[in-house]
Amino acid sequence: MNKNITDAELEVMRLLWHSEQAMTIARLRAALEQSKGWNKSTIHTLVSRLRDKGIITHLDKYGAAQFIPLMTEDEYILAEEKSVLEKFGSAKTLALAMVRNGHLTDGDIDELKEYFRMEGGGND
Repeated sequence: MNKNITDAELEVMRLLWHSEQAMTIARLRAALEQSKGWNKSTIHTLVSRLRDKGIITHLDKYGAAQFIPLMTEDEYILAEEKSVLEKFGSAKTLALAMVRNGHLTDGDIDELKEYFRMEGGGND
C-alpha cells in the first residue's frame, strides 16, 4: 500500500476516519464542497487516487458506492512519524527544533515532562 497521502487527499481521509459509517461520494462531495469549496471533479479525482493507492475501498450497497478507509488514522500518523524521524535523525532533534522555533509553549513542555514522568520515560 502506497501510504503517501497528499494534503488534499488527507482531507478526504479525515472525513472517512471520523465518520461512523461508510460514506457515499455524494456525502463526501457535500462535506468537501461546503468546507473546501472543491468541485465535483476534484473530489472524484482525490477519491480515485486514494482508491488506486489502496488506501480506501468501496462497498456497493443499495446501488451506490460507499467508501471506507483501509488505513486507520493511527497507522497514517505512525507512517508519517517514521518519515519525519528519518529526515531529522531522532525525536530529540525534532523536539529541540520545535522548542527553539517556538512551536512548543512552556505549557506544552510541562505537559510532556509530566507525561514522561508518568510513563517512566525519565527524569528532568
